[in-house]
Amino acid sequence: MHILVGALAGFLGFLPLVGSANMARSHPSTGTLSFGLYALGGVAISLAILIVSVVACAMVARDGLVAFVVAEGIVFLGATIVYVLRRNSILKRGQK
Repeated sequence: MHILVGALAGFLGFLPLVGSANMARSHPSTGTLSFGLYALGGVAISLAILIVSVVACAMVARDGLVAFVVAEGIVFLGATIVYVLRRNSILKRGQK
């Protein structure tokens, strides 16, 4: 159960990164400062979600904390890696 909830928390922590990247791309400004501020906001919100979920798990079920954190980290990093690779066309071989 801790692994499933940790995986869900990791995925929920990943969603603000996607949202901030989409907002930065749709913003009419082409400056790098606006893109950087959107990215920084997404990272801050993601970090807050991940930290709050770890603290909540530590307060509620300390015995499953390691499984929760490992599952959260694997899903968060895995989703981020797959998203970056797909966005940069690395996984789209032969597609144009």
